[in-house]
Amino acid sequence: DQLGLRNVFDMNNVDDQRILFNDESSSASDSGSSEVTCDGGDVLYTGRHLFVGLTNRTNQVGFQCLRNVFAHHHGIMDAADVIPIPMMSLQGSDKGGGVLHLKSAVTHIDEETLLIPEGKFGDILAEEMKVAERGYTAIRLPDVLSCNAVVVNGHVMAQDSPCSVSKQRIEQACQERN
Repeated sequence: DQLGLRNVFDMNNVDDQRILFNDESSSASDSGSSEVTCDGGDVLYTGRHLFVGLTNRTNQVGFQCLRNVFAHHHGIMDAADVIPIPMMSLQGSDKGGGVLHLKSAVTHIDEETLLIPEGKFGDILAEEMKVAERGYTAIRLPDVLSCNAVVVNGHVMAQDSPCSVSKQRIEQACQERN
C-alpha cells in the first residue's frame, strides 16, 4: 500500500498473469519458468527506487513481475527505477556474502541513506546498486548484522550487535538526520 499497490494478484488467473507479465498474450507458463518467486526480504523500496535482490527466494521472473506491476501497469515509477541486484553472484565476495536476503545486507534509514557493510561484499553491493550515482549516502558498517535494520516512526531498530563501531555509526547517522 506504501507504493499505492492495492491489488492482490492471483497467479492462477490468466488476466492477472497478463498484467504481471505486461503482455496481452503471455502468462507464467509462457515465461520459460513455471514458478514466479519473490520474497519480501529481497525487496527494498527507498522512496525513489525499488531494489530487488535475485536470490534463491526471488527469481528473475519474480523481478520482472514487480517491474511490470510498478512501472507498466500502475505507472508508480519508471522501469529504470526497479533495479535487479544479483545477490547470487555476490555471495562469495567475503564473509558478509552469506546473507539470506538483500535486506539482510542493506537497508535504508531515510530516502537518501543506506546502511551497507564494509569490505569487498559491501563494495560490490554498493557498486551494483549504483549508490553514489543514484544520490544515496552510504553508512558503511563493519558487521553485516547491523545492516539488517528496520525504521519505524523515525526510529532505527537494529539487531543487538557486539560491534560498538556499528552502534556508534548508526547513532551518529540518526542524530545527524534527527
